[in-house]
Amino acid sequence: MKKILLFSLLVGLGSACSRENIPLYDSPHHVQFVNEYTDSTEISFFFYGSAQEIKIGLPVKLIGMPLTEAKEVALKANTQYTTAAPSQFALPEKALFKAGQTLDTLYITLKREGLNEKVRLVVDIENGTEILSGQSIYSRQIIWFSTEISRPAWWDKDVEDVFLGRYSIPKFQKLIDVTGVGDWDGKTYDERRALALKFKRELLRLRYAGTPYPDEELGLDDMSLDVPVLGY
Repeated sequence: MKKILLFSLLVGLGSACSRENIPLYDSPHHVQFVNEYTDSTEISFFFYGSAQEIKIGLPVKLIGMPLTEAKEVALKANTQYTTAAPSQFALPEKALFKAGQTLDTLYITLKREGLNEKVRLVVDIENGTEILSGQSIYSRQIIWFSTEISRPAWWDKDVEDVFLGRYSIPKFQKLIDVTGVGDWDGKTYDERRALALKFKRELLRLRYAGTPYPDEELGLDDMSLDVPVLGY
């Protein structure tokens, strides 16, 4: 289903390109996203504990000479293809590309409000009064977001063998409750170990208090039995 939707978005952009004179780089400044918009992004609020809002960055780059002063980028939500409600996201009132650099990041906000299914936000860079949009394939970003629970890519075999043990939904939920962190992507070995030890210490505290935390999915009466990180 997602492939069909993505194809429709591609066709929609292609049709727009055929109807409009897409500017070439004959203007001093063009801005485009770093990533092609065929590489959609998926975000789950599940990884962020009780957070009601998530701020995410969209990397952009400048085509042309660096700016001598910050200029506004025309960042817009594409209402034709966006399925998220207006109350579930916010774009900056004025998105500025900073002076003196060729790479920058524009930030948007995703909101949990009324989120009970996966929704899509499509963000376009349009031609503005100060900066023009760059190449078409880099002029759009697609962000899917939800509250769905799924095994994160970072919980790989190394994390399983060294830090957290086998994955289960109850364990993941408890990890977030205890540490407040649901995304280990990009974290160093020491950072991961510190989080795993904090998690293990809380599970051991519950065991010694006579109230071990169970993991029915793994068939364990005490979840701490399946957290292999060494130390205390």
